[in-house]
Amino acid sequence: MMRRSCALALVTALWLSLQLQGSGQVAEPTLEDSLNFIANTFNSRGNISWTEELPDLFGASYSITNSVSDVKRDATACSVSWTSVFTSSNDKLVEMSSLRLAMVSGVRVQPTSEYEQAQSVQTVTVSPETYIVLIKTDDSQARHREFYHKNQLKSETTKPPDAHEVRVLLADEQTANRITDAIRRASQLCAAK
Repeated sequence: MMRRSCALALVTALWLSLQLQGSGQVAEPTLEDSLNFIANTFNSRGNISWTEELPDLFGASYSITNSVSDVKRDATACSVSWTSVFTSSNDKLVEMSSLRLAMVSGVRVQPTSEYEQAQSVQTVTVSPETYIVLIKTDDSQARHREFYHKNQLKSETTKPPDAHEVRVLLADEQTANRITDAIRRASQLCAAK
């Protein structure tokens, strides 16, 4: 009897699944699903390293490593927060970001080389290419930065001039696009709350 009811449940589930697929309906990820995907991807992405070269500036070159930690997601507050650490030789930038998803006005992926080139008057090349997820917001997002040189705190700022933009770096374009989709979905669900 138990085996027959399990088989009936399985057949019913498969039939409903086929009906939904046949009608073009696919279950959309929930807010929890989207937030979990974002947090898990940030937590598992590991360190990302790349070299930036400025050939116009006497061939200057430096290597940068980025890590992400302290990732927190809160479905009730519709927010995600994390800490990014950028290190290069004797310098370190610690950036703590908090993103209120209901305030997201746009999100896109841009190669780091294009992003850096737009920020500089010098020619900048990046190797290997990495990808920045740029998240634009309608209002200023909480962000705190600490700059260290030789492990000495040199400056601290809260809500820098670009506080309407939050960034996160990823090693590959496919993951960056998937994070972009998850942020869009979560922001739509949060805005509808």
